[in-house]
Amino acid sequence: MKKYLFTMIPFILGIICFVSYNIIGSEVAPDGTLVEPFGFIPIGFLLISISIIILPIMSTWNLFHNPQKIDKIAFGVSIVLILLAASYLFLICSYCNSLDTGAISMVSRNIIS
Repeated sequence: MKKYLFTMIPFILGIICFVSYNIIGSEVAPDGTLVEPFGFIPIGFLLISISIIILPIMSTWNLFHNPQKIDKIAFGVSIVLILLAASYLFLICSYCNSLDTGAISMVSRNIIS
């Protein structure tokens, strides 16, 4: 379990960023500007992405170097995450290709094609 601290700490910090963003909330100042802790959103995504990218690398490494039960579980979880991400990207790409380009705006048409 100690081997996976490098992947667990960024994940937990990313979750803390999202929770703190929701707890702090946002408000409209008297001059009409929106006051919110927006920096927590990209930092949270960055930290969670780092942990999701490092998890398969570390679990594969540990699977071939003195494996334990937790290493096999972490490897399985990382494979499932990779398959879910690949299927999500496939579905999004197939949906974007099936859209009627005449019915969408010019900005969206440039992004899709």
